[in-house]
Amino acid sequence: MSMTDLLKAEEIKKALEAFAGETFDPKKFFELVGMKAMFVLKGFSSEGRDLTDSETSAFLKAADKDGDGKIGID
Repeated sequence: MSMTDLLKAEEIKKALEAFAGETFDPKKFFELVGMKAMFVLKGFSSEGRDLTDSETSAFLKAADKDGDGKIGID
């Protein structure tokens, strides 16, 4: 599953533009794209739970394909 399976490319672009010149904040990003409540394990199972901060960090680190500390649009 990719982000474009859940959101339109324009929504992702608009949210990413909000971080131009500042540090990326994943929680703020998911709020901006309307996924604050969706982007948790609950999105995969009704018995799921919210991710902890360390789990979220590990998830984001895994998505950082080139190791530059950022998640690319790809």
